[in-house]
Amino acid sequence: MFKFDAWHANAPYTCRPYKRKVVELVNSLSPETAVEVGCGLGEILSRVTASERFGFDQDGAVIRAARFLRRGNVHWIHADLAAVALSLPAGRRIDCLIMVNWIHNLSPEQLGACLLPLLSRTGWLILDAIDRDGPASYRFKHDFAFLSAAAERVSVTPVPGEPRSLIIFKVTQ
Repeated sequence: MFKFDAWHANAPYTCRPYKRKVVELVNSLSPETAVEVGCGLGEILSRVTASERFGFDQDGAVIRAARFLRRGNVHWIHADLAAVALSLPAGRRIDCLIMVNWIHNLSPEQLGACLLPLLSRTGWLILDAIDRDGPASYRFKHDFAFLSAAAERVSVTPVPGEPRSLIIFKVTQ
């Protein structure tokens, strides 16, 4: 019906422990505004309890499906990472920025170039790091060294049964 890539539906919330853990971590921070870049069908963001939620994905078909599947107080926006700053209302504070399960396709330089401009209005950041011995299908296994001048690593949570950990950063700049 929506013609998005099938892999979006192949790993539902109930089968991916990292999604449940991301929701727990975000909700533990009690954000007023949560932004998820790479939100897919909205399985994470729709469970976050923030009063304002913005979900971004570069696939317009998956955004249309998210709007259909996850009705409610979420702004679903068709945009890529580079357009997030332009797509959010001017001056909008991002209490928690979520970027998981897709950032491993970007080099540290590419990720930093898109992420660093958002940090001046971000409080918390949740990213996932692939284990060094994780599958080779993950192109980049980030250490997030490019964040060291702008954010402090607060916690690292391994995800049972998956080759990844979830990292919470507090933005300090």
